[in-house]
Amino acid sequence: MKKLSLNPTLRQRTRRAILEAMAEVISETNGIGFSVQAVADRAGVTHRTIYNHFPTRDALCEGFSDYFDELLASSMEPPPANPPIAGLPVLTSDLYQVLAKHERQSRAYVMLMIGNRAPLKNWRSRTRSFEKQIARQTGKGAPIDPRLAAAAIRMFVSTMGWHLLTEQCGLTTDEAAATSAWATQTLLDAATGRPGVTATATASKRGPHATRRRRG
Repeated sequence: MKKLSLNPTLRQRTRRAILEAMAEVISETNGIGFSVQAVADRAGVTHRTIYNHFPTRDALCEGFSDYFDELLASSMEPPPANPPIAGLPVLTSDLYQVLAKHERQSRAYVMLMIGNRAPLKNWRSRTRSFEKQIARQTGKGAPIDPRLAAAAIRMFVSTMGWHLLTEQCGLTTDEAAATSAWATQTLLDAATGRPGVTATATASKRGPHATRRRRG
């Protein structure tokens, strides 16, 4: 008998349920040692079902990374893939607002990276893109190697930077966005030797998105 294939729509719904359940489990365990069975139980599916979608634990982690990227891309215009270097400060400000909108998934992504220690594929890809773009615009008299400059800038233009500024430093989303836009512009100016338009003022005028309360 010919085996019937899953309805694509049902498969997509199941995949999404698994990844959303994963975000909940990671949030509860801080991404350290989360179990596939716990994800299956939360999603209401079997252990086998998860492995039908994601053959290995690493594939599950990369699947969540891809899903998180899709979530951000659907909420930003234009999507944050390979942005021009000059637009990074404003993009960072916009990114932070979107991350706050999807706070549970965003913090789960950070916890997953910390728990895995090794960077996920999408993170590595974007970091290499930053390095290439900065290297093309860096003059011979630059005070720092393009790879090091890219690492510093990457820290702010990321979910990790947003998480640290809001969760660990106690800044509101607006404060974190303005801080990151300023830091990114300052680093770009230093790395390329070509001062640009300060983006901090732009970031601070995007309206009240203070989703986190300043901590004492």
